[in-house]
Order: sequence, then C-alpha cells, then structure tokens
Amino acid sequence: MFIANYSNLYTTIYPGYKKNKTKIINLLKPIISKKVLNKMKYIKLKGKGSKETKYLYETKPEQNHIFLIGTPNHGNLGDQAIVYAENKMLEDNFKDFKMIEITTVDLIKHIKNLKKNVKKDDIFMLHGGGNLGNEYFWEEEGRRKIISEFKDNKIILFPQSIYFKDTENGKLEFDKTKMIYNAHKKLTLIAREDTSYSVMKEAFPNNNVILTPDIVMYLNKTNPIQERNGALLSLRKDREGVLTQTQKDEIKNMAEKNFDNIIITDTVAEYITKEHEVLEYMINVNQREKELNKKWDQFKKVQVVITDRLHGMVFCAITSTPCIVIANYNHKVKDTYAWLKDLNYIKFVNDIEEIPGLIKELKGIEIKEYDKTFAMKNYEKILEVMKQR
Repeated sequence: MFIANYSNLYTTIYPGYKKNKTKIINLLKPIISKKVLNKMKYIKLKGKGSKETKYLYETKPEQNHIFLIGTPNHGNLGDQAIVYAENKMLEDNFKDFKMIEITTVDLIKHIKNLKKNVKKDDIFMLHGGGNLGNEYFWEEEGRRKIISEFKDNKIILFPQSIYFKDTENGKLEFDKTKMIYNAHKKLTLIAREDTSYSVMKEAFPNNNVILTPDIVMYLNKTNPIQERNGALLSLRKDREGVLTQTQKDEIKNMAEKNFDNIIITDTVAEYITKEHEVLEYMINVNQREKELNKKWDQFKKVQVVITDRLHGMVFCAITSTPCIVIANYNHKVKDTYAWLKDLNYIKFVNDIEEIPGLIKELKGIEIKEYDKTFAMKNYEKILEVMKQR
C-alpha cells in the first residue's frame, strides 16, 4: 500500500538501494513495516525480470532467421527450462540462422516490425509447454496471432500438451483454435505425450502432427555430481495442484521419518522474506541460466525428491536424482512419465500411501545416470521438419 501511495518517493530513492541501504531503511522505518521493506526488495527483483532484452530483436537482411515466439519472463522454472532447451537445440543444429527470441509480453509491440522484416524462408518456432488451451489463454492468443499473420512461413509448435476445459467457453475457444490452426498450410504441431497427440490428430487434420518428449529432456544436467543429503519436497500451490494441505503435511511427515534434512521448495524463482513469506519474481533472458542452475544444483544435492510437478519430475530425470512423482488433475504428469518409466530412479504414484515404501527403495538404489538417447531419436523428427523445403 505504501509503495502504491508513495510511488514517486519509492522510485526516487530505491534505485540506489544497495549503495544507500542504511540511509533508506532509517528514513522509512518510522512509516512502514519490515514486511513492506521486504516487498520493495521483491519488487526490484521482479522488475529486473520484466525488462525487455532489446538486443535480441535485430534482424539481418542477408541472413535467414528463426523466431522463437511466446517465451516466458515469469518465474516458473519449468517454462524457463523449456525455452532454455529450445534455444540449445536450435543453436546446436541451425548455426547459419540468426536466432531471435520474443517473449509473450513483448510480442504485440513487435508484430508490425516482424511483418515488415520477415522473409519467406524464415521459420517461426512457437514456445512449447503445457499451455495449449483456455487455462492460460493469453498464451493461446499469442499463438493465434502468429499463425494468422504469417501464413506463408513455416511455423512449428515445440512439444506441447493440449487441454481445453469441457465447458461452454472451453468448447468455443477450442473451435476458434481449430479454425485458425487448420487454415495454415505450413503448420506443424508437436505433442509431448500420447493424450495430446490423439487430441491434436483429430482436431487438426490439415496440420502435420508429430509426437516427441518434452523438450527439457534434450538436456543432461547430471554433472558436476554433488554430494547428496536429505529430501526435497516440490508440491504445487497453484491451480493445477490437487493435494490438500493435510496430504502435504502427511507427505512431509513421511519424509521426516526417513531424512534429517528436508527442503520445501517449488520449481519457481522464489524470494523468501525475513518474515518467511515466499514471493515469486520474474526472470529475464539474461537471468535464465543462472536461476535454472541454482534449482538444478538444489535437486542434485538431495537423495530423494517428492513432487507433483511435471518439471519437478523432468528436472530429476536430467539431473539423475531419485524422484517420487504424484499424479495431478490432468493427464500431463502421468503421460509424461511414460517417457521416463525406464529410468530406475523415477517412480510414479497415484496414492500417497505408496510413498514410504518407495522412499526406502530409492534410498538404496544404484542410480543409472540419465541417458537421453531415447529423447534424441524422437527430436530428429523436429529437425527433419525444420530442414524440409
């Protein structure tokens, strides 16, 4: 409330916060609480993540481009890992192309420039993940805009899950998506699990539809190997979570009976205040790798992870970390597990009562290091489509 009411004072003194920390705190102490001071630090972190990285948007007339569209600058590290892996795959295989990444929030301001500068051999890659549907509708609006405006360019959707709610609005928006997507003759859709593949094949008969794993499986972050101790719980607090607080407490108790050290975290970029309030902050392009490495290192330092997050499970896979993954409200986690079921250190449960037995099993397991050969064979299908004339 203070920041909202006294924004001019805040913006005047806060840019020099680190340099004048004591002076500023003494100035503000009489009028605001510690909680608000911590909030100011959080807003600074959040603001850093929302800054546009302008240098990425520079087309070169003599060079072909790959536009990676709809990437995040929010703090969800699963989504950040997806775009990190997308960039890695593109950089590894298309060195002759200039890569240009445009985030979802920056897309509208760049549409006019894109239309002026795009050449017919330029390729649009749409960011993957689990947001093809009406749950995260702003993402779908961005995809529709690109698909509608660039009918002569090859467009490829990186591996996605599709989920339109079985409601009047869900059906209406699904019909709009079908109409727009099917009208594009050079659109390839990539499903990241069987359920989405079946839905896409039926809904988009005019488009090329293929199946591959989630793109984060392109990465192997096992090394450097860390000494492991304790357990990590990464359980959803958002709309996709199905566990009650009572169930979360039960899971914590199960972990505490087997480990002295328990870390409770999430696959988001978190800032914890002195009052133990957990706040999510935004991540820009330049912060991405640092934030991801922090989270991957955290996973690599524990003996077992218990999670209901799809990318909690995938992070365990690519870091060779033993994991117990719990089903969520839709098909995404269970279907993605199908790609990883042969990894001896990843275990899926439908019922939390299975967890204690699996903790004991995983504590004594000999981990076979992550081998991404299975994924790379499937990703060849993406490269083939991109290279087709």
